[in-house]
Amino acid sequence: MSSSLQSGVRFQALPVPEMQRVISQWIGCQRVVYNGKVSEEKVFASQRRLLLAAGEIDVKTPLDRCYSQFKDDELTPWLSEVPSQILRTGADRWMDAKQRQLKKLGLAPRIRNRNNFNSVLISSELFRFIDDVDADGVVTKRLQLGTEKNPVGFLDFNAHRDYGLPKQITVRRTGRHWWLSFSYEHAAPEGFVRRDDAELAYELNALDDVDLQAATVGIDRNVKDNCVSTSDGRFFALSPIQRERLKRKELGAKRLQKRMARQVKGSKNRAKTRNRLAAKHEYRSNVARDFSHQTSHSLVTDQANDARAPLMLVLESLKIANMVRRPKAKQDPATGKWLKNRAAQKAGQNKTILQSCWGSIATQIQYKGHRTSALVLSVPAAYSSQECSQCGHIHPDNRHEQRFVCQRCGYVAHADTNAGKVIAARGVKAVRDQTVVARSVKRTAYKKRKPKIDSGQELSGVPVDARISHGEAQAISMQQQTKQEYLIAKSDAPTTAPKGV
Repeated sequence: MSSSLQSGVRFQALPVPEMQRVISQWIGCQRVVYNGKVSEEKVFASQRRLLLAAGEIDVKTPLDRCYSQFKDDELTPWLSEVPSQILRTGADRWMDAKQRQLKKLGLAPRIRNRNNFNSVLISSELFRFIDDVDADGVVTKRLQLGTEKNPVGFLDFNAHRDYGLPKQITVRRTGRHWWLSFSYEHAAPEGFVRRDDAELAYELNALDDVDLQAATVGIDRNVKDNCVSTSDGRFFALSPIQRERLKRKELGAKRLQKRMARQVKGSKNRAKTRNRLAAKHEYRSNVARDFSHQTSHSLVTDQANDARAPLMLVLESLKIANMVRRPKAKQDPATGKWLKNRAAQKAGQNKTILQSCWGSIATQIQYKGHRTSALVLSVPAAYSSQECSQCGHIHPDNRHEQRFVCQRCGYVAHADTNAGKVIAARGVKAVRDQTVVARSVKRTAYKKRKPKIDSGQELSGVPVDARISHGEAQAISMQQQTKQEYLIAKSDAPTTAPKGV
């Protein structure tokens, strides 16, 4: 049982122009290695398909983190100008994404560009925190990049809170701003005991009904007025000044996009416009990040039902990815004309849902609640806005916009508050019914974990050699499964009799 926790910080970095040039070069070279591994895997995938189609049984292609094949004095001389650790980490980032694909945690790695890969992951060999003492005797830490023998320089940053020493750091550029982020390990609070969901539910089930209801907070998410509302009458939404600024930033972004479309690609003026446009989008993401962190922190730490911090947080089980999906085009079977699918109206609704930060708030409540030993549950959301929290009567006429009036018992309340109470009651019922189970979490720590498999032992029908990694074994398993499906389909295919028979 571990007595330590992981925390992450994000500070604004203040690199000098020379340091900006160095970090930009590191970012570009790491992206080149990542894209090279993506292209290399596409070639290997094509080879596997061809060999399987040809009837080959033992199909093997490399699955490694080698990057030396991309370094060439004539074709890629710039790769030799950066430390080898930067290139190695680029291959590590690709392998991490590949492992997520093999464990069905994400899609296959794809080609990246400056818009979606504008950061560099730096390992501990290339940075160190050095104590700096000013004239008043105050000791501060400065971040020095480069190796001990060949230091590059110092990267200053605004540390707005205390932090620990990390094992790796990430430097990212968004528009005109630079950011330094990392995670560090620290001691857990006194009395903290790590428990899974089943253990927390078992402890909550021992409470009586009054105490359990007082320790439970139901969270309702909507897009009309309040992004988040709770069962105890609290509401969370963007401030009016933030909404006004977001509208002005959106109008400014449209104007800059039109201007950039008329400018020459590669010109300095177009680069300035692109940076200004990135700043507009960066403000929107910063507001969303700040709102989601403050909301999740308040939900986890503030007193619930005027008693104490909640011991159980219950949310709706929403499939946000499906809710913001673009509507499919429909065609009239008689005339062949395309029918109206209200895609424009759906786009506006999708934008509102994404700006409400539903997903990020749920994710942050999950890990922040874990730190305070609070149980976070997801319950079905069906009819939660139409059900009465007092008598359980469900009817569409119970709700009139933001006012809830039960048609049976006459209970009157704010519609979002009533929905939060219904969600909280469903969470209490799940605890009483003992339907809460511990969830298994898939991880991609391929560097630390090595399979303890003897030579010749089989894993999922694949002979495994002790010298290969677990990821390679999974890749071989997937290849042989594809080959078996191909052979079965080939054997079941009808054969055509030759001419003349």
